[in-house]
Amino acid sequence: MTKNLRNLLLAVGITFLVSCSKDEETLTVVSGEAQIANDTGLSFINSSGFSADYVSYKLRIGTGIEKEYGQSLLGYNYNEMQEGSKTIYQIEVYKDGEQIPFKAFINEEGGESTEVSSTSIIKITNEEILRILLDEQ
Repeated sequence: MTKNLRNLLLAVGITFLVSCSKDEETLTVVSGEAQIANDTGLSFINSSGFSADYVSYKLRIGTGIEKEYGQSLLGYNYNEMQEGSKTIYQIEVYKDGEQIPFKAFINEEGGESTEVSSTSIIKITNEEILRILLDEQ
């Protein structure tokens, strides 16, 4: 009886130690990585050879209220927004505080690029960041 009780206590002790040694930090990192993959929004990116510091633009959903956005082009940044079609207009690109000429493109999945004109309709897809590439005019 004593041997069975000792084995039972040993099994409970090992189970307790194993359950207490879980690494919670690993779970946080995986959760953070999943969050990045699930973001929805819009990002402007400089093409190679083109250099700008900042972009500002306006968005409108249908005939609703317009909203002005701005984004730094230093590093990777994006503006979080809800999915759906939006009208983008009044895009202005700046370098060292001065407005500069530019062209804007959206690269499609098939390798083709669509130019974003002064007034264009863009589609924000759920859990994706729409990237608009800025280039020299």
